[in-house]
Amino acid sequence: MAEPVRLSLVYATWCPHCVPISTDRAPLLAGQLGVPLRLLDIDVRAQEDEADRLVRMFGTWDEDYVIPQAFLEWSDGTADAVLVALRGSPLGETRKMWDGILADPKRILRRATP
Repeated sequence: MAEPVRLSLVYATWCPHCVPISTDRAPLLAGQLGVPLRLLDIDVRAQEDEADRLVRMFGTWDEDYVIPQAFLEWSDGTADAVLVALRGSPLGETRKMWDGILADPKRILRRATP
């Protein structure tokens, strides 16, 4: 059975849904799950390719994809999108999404088993 290995947050420093809302809450979630946090800034070339890969494979992808997106990565090489902001939504919606996840972080560990 796969184990969680890392939480990755795809974000940008100019995005108000990302900083400080998501960058303040993602470390709390990683701590609750007992995994390290990786921040992937889409405006940092060395991080952009990995951010794009995660979003393309496991998130909500288009050429101008929405941020933030947070992924719980697993030991089998897969990832689950645990948060995908809603395009055009108010900041309060992103806060509410994070608050829901942080209220019951263990629910994102429940995966369907074959």
